Amino acid sequence: MCAFQRDYILRLIEQLREFLAEITRLRETGNSEQALTAIIRAQERLFIRPAGEFLSLPPDEQFRLLTRAESPADARAKCLAQVDLLVETARVYLARDQPAIASGAWQFALRMLELAATLAPGEAGGDAEITSRLTVARAEIQRLQNHM
Repeated sequence: MCAFQRDYILRLIEQLREFLAEITRLRETGNSEQALTAIIRAQERLFIRPAGEFLSLPPDEQFRLLTRAESPADARAKCLAQVDLLVETARVYLARDQPAIASGAWQFALRMLELAATLAPGEAGGDAEITSRLTVARAEIQRLQNHM
């Protein structure tokens, strides 16, 4: 991979972290509509396409879009960024007292994590991070299903 492409991925991930901080702030201050709009904007940046081209796709297809022509490490980073956005989506819907939609976002995140686990297995700390995130996602899904 050329240095230019690697720099682009690093800048993208940093921008997504900034989006996540803003999304979290919006959610915590009760601005759920603005948080959802910010999530869509962040996903459009991540997928490099309008929301209409990826929102209706199942996790496996979104995974394919995120990982095409990427190194395993960069593809994994992009998938984990999408997981972070899905988790925030779930939190927004929980704050809006919509647990069924929140559960769906967690299930989508779980599948994306399962797919991301196939990328660069054995990467320093990567497997432990994925395993930890899988555990959290499964627990959240179970918790939500128990309360619906």
